[in-house]
Amino acid sequence: MFRLTLTSGAAIAASFFLCQPLIAQTGGTPATVEGLPATEWEAAYARPLDDAAVASPEIFRLLTEWAPVKDPKNPGLYRKYVGEDEAKLVIRHLRRDGKLDAGEIDLLEEFAFPKDRVIQLTRLGADGKPDKASKTAVTTPPGMMQSFARELVAMWQSEWEKPDAAGWPTLAGIYARDPKKAELLHKRVRAAGQAMLTAKWQSSNAGNRWVPFRDTIRLYSDATLKLPQPQWPRGKQLLYDAAADTDRHYGDAIQDFLYNWLKPAP
Repeated sequence: MFRLTLTSGAAIAASFFLCQPLIAQTGGTPATVEGLPATEWEAAYARPLDDAAVASPEIFRLLTEWAPVKDPKNPGLYRKYVGEDEAKLVIRHLRRDGKLDAGEIDLLEEFAFPKDRVIQLTRLGADGKPDKASKTAVTTPPGMMQSFARELVAMWQSEWEKPDAAGWPTLAGIYARDPKKAELLHKRVRAAGQAMLTAKWQSSNAGNRWVPFRDTIRLYSDATLKLPQPQWPRGKQLLYDAAADTDRHYGDAIQDFLYNWLKPAP
């Protein structure tokens, strides 16, 4: 089971939001990741950005209980319109038991996608499997997208900030997903890394030989070599991308020798 345990702690326009150093703004505590998805239904139903998600009965009710609006383009379809206040309520309920599973992460990903779309939401039954008869169409208006996107970035940022790079296996595993299918998720993980590296760069200077930034790069580079060997290229790519994003944010002020050696060969 893909489990997350709470710890302390998209954009108005996706391109703006994902290029800035990002700090959690949802007012709660972001979640950190332990393990990988394993159950049968997760493999079948927790696919990223497929316009579908599953939810526990309580979360399903929260997302579908508000007044439906008939879709003029399809009289047989009733779309549920959910705003940012409702999104925050959903997030509070997701966090309430202190963990998130792969299906809940997928739900956040689906609703955080920066485009109005209809999500086919399915309620989980008492046996933990999706009740196909419950499938309901739910829209993703901007307020919900921004709230859910901030939550996702906060979670990934907490993984970057774990001591001794303990979150690196999860982050590198996310970055190993097919870039064509997980491009936006990759950007969120990179943006969270940029936020962490920004703090390190702000405390680095020639006087301290850029030790905070340099040692962090070295820490994650060493952690990459502890991953399964097939993940080495993607781990190295993620670290380089996050560092390069940080450098671009500071107008190419970061000395190239601090991280450019990570750049994958063409």
